[in-house]
Amino acid sequence: MRNRTFKALAGALVAAALVAAPLVTAGASADDAPDAWPADTVGVKGELVEWTSETNHTDYWEEEYPNAVACYSSEGNTDHGRITDDGKTVTLNEYDSSWPGDHWEVLVIKAGSLWNSVIENPEPGVAYASPPNDGGKQANVSHWIVCKGEYPTEKPKDKVTETEESTTDCGDEVVVTVTTITTTPYKWDAEAEEWVLDEANAKTEEKRETRELTEEEWADCNPTTTKTTYGEWVDGEWECGDTTVTQTREVYTTVYHGEDAEPTVTTTETQTRELTAEESEQDCTPTPTPTPTVTPVDPGGTPTSTDSEALAATGGGISPMFAVAGGAALFAGVSAVAFAAYRRRQGAAE
Repeated sequence: MRNRTFKALAGALVAAALVAAPLVTAGASADDAPDAWPADTVGVKGELVEWTSETNHTDYWEEEYPNAVACYSSEGNTDHGRITDDGKTVTLNEYDSSWPGDHWEVLVIKAGSLWNSVIENPEPGVAYASPPNDGGKQANVSHWIVCKGEYPTEKPKDKVTETEESTTDCGDEVVVTVTTITTTPYKWDAEAEEWVLDEANAKTEEKRETRELTEEEWADCNPTTTKTTYGEWVDGEWECGDTTVTQTREVYTTVYHGEDAEPTVTTTETQTRELTAEESEQDCTPTPTPTPTVTPVDPGGTPTSTDSEALAATGGGISPMFAVAGGAALFAGVSAVAFAAYRRRQGAAE
């Protein structure tokens, strides 16, 4: 607050010549201000500024604050605000656009004889505390001064920031996006004489949006995996002298997309293994030739055996008499043909 220290000292000198001097010099000082507030103070605390008689006047505050366009002193309720909390606080009303200026510049609350509670750029609707008295208790409001102000430059628009965070819900197959919107207004910094962000009055809201998964997101939620199982190895055949044998087994392959499975594919794979010495020799033992069984021929009939070798040995089950007769007939036929051929050759020679 510009010129505040100088004016406070000047006011103290003037007050020393007045009847009110004992009140002003009752032991209060700026060094005592931070610890002067009672623990049970009602309302939002302002800055404790030492009281002087000059601080009771509106023109003092108009000079103190260059942006002030008009200051008003009140002992009760007005269009500008009201005394609240049983006389312990002052609460301002909303700023009327028809009033001069464009904001509340400063609120000064007087109570007791030691301090003024000064609030720069007060907010409407906030209950601001009255200062403590010389007994260390929060005093009732005796009067209050409020100044309307006009900013030297146009107030910037609120700063709006947005942040997004998306969460994929594979179970419900959706993406939930939460957008956090933070709106931070500006406030006037009287000492720096510039607009600064009012972080204390920033407001935050959230917006939630839900959408279905894209194909890529669905694939991420349902990764492709392959499960393979194997059957037992089965030996093929081998011959005497072989040293290896080919084995085969079935391979069962199932492809999964998340929990969804494609039909299982069955293939066969082979490998070669070495035969053991025992396996290599087990097929090299010669197979014995079976001995034919001969059934004796019954002279009076046909052999009853059906063994092929026995039949061959005995004429296939035909009586020997028929075999002899057949042979004689065959010999006679051959002889006749040979004699006929001889006679033809003799006839040709004559």
